[in-house]
Amino acid sequence: MKKYAHNALAVILSPRAVIGAYLSSNPSSSQLNLHRLHYKKLDHLELEKLILFNSATIGSTLSSWQQQSETSAPLLCALQGPLQEQLVMLHNAHPTENQLPISHAPHWEWQYTYLYSLDHQHCFYLCGIKKTMIFQYQLMAITHGLTLNLLTTERMALLHCYRLLNGAAYRATQLANAMSAQHNRIEQLFFKEDLPRILQIPPHITITDEMILPLLTACGLFNAQG
Repeated sequence: MKKYAHNALAVILSPRAVIGAYLSSNPSSSQLNLHRLHYKKLDHLELEKLILFNSATIGSTLSSWQQQSETSAPLLCALQGPLQEQLVMLHNAHPTENQLPISHAPHWEWQYTYLYSLDHQHCFYLCGIKKTMIFQYQLMAITHGLTLNLLTTERMALLHCYRLLNGAAYRATQLANAMSAQHNRIEQLFFKEDLPRILQIPPHITITDEMILPLLTACGLFNAQG
């Protein structure tokens, strides 16, 4: 298989399943290309509460998927499950970490991103992951020869996907209206018709309704890594 200049194995990990999509950028359009789609059901608490209780199984699965891609594509991961996530309204549009309503204990790693402004307040999405959990995934990647470039949450990836879908037309006010209509449920911002707008799917890959949101998440991961 041809080695693509810009490609990645985007993976969504949940306690129920691991889903992987091998993606590449399309130099002739703004879309991404889907080359392979993978799915592994988890039945034996391999990833209970997103903690790697069986890192050998998960790591071997991801390594096998990467080998099928025949490239050294980087690994991009989104975690879907019990994490510290919240939307907060702040008066400061450019808060420091000390001004965020988060635990400042040293064993937490936090990410946050600005969403929109409303009534002189500014909405941010916050997510926290324990550093011990991050270390688990880093160690798994090293053990199995994987290049882990990104580890974030499903909702953070979906926010990047929303921006990708809207491209140059993206406006924070548009996101504010969409979030309000869906009661701030980020995963409800998308429609079935959105996926083919940003992803070229080869005819031999059948996409079920259950795979649409994971693939949108994968596209968001790809966009997030630049």
